[in-house]
Amino acid sequence: MITQLPWPGQSPDLNPIEHMWDELECCIRTRTNSSKNLEELELLLQECWSQIQREVYQKLGESMNHRVIAIIKARGYLTRY
Repeated sequence: MITQLPWPGQSPDLNPIEHMWDELECCIRTRTNSSKNLEELELLLQECWSQIQREVYQKLGESMNHRVIAIIKARGYLTRY
């Protein structure tokens, strides 16, 4: 049996991948040569993903405790994260 945990209805702040998408978007926007097709886009995404520093992952992981506390204080509503 799997126990389902209550999850706030508005919880993008508990989903660190959203912040990783922001990192990717920033990297892509700095490129002057936009991709012309899906293959170029895929290569660009892979390049940008590989350039994300390990510290970014660590910082996101370490911030989860603060995020959970903020969600609890906000009673499930949006937080600054």
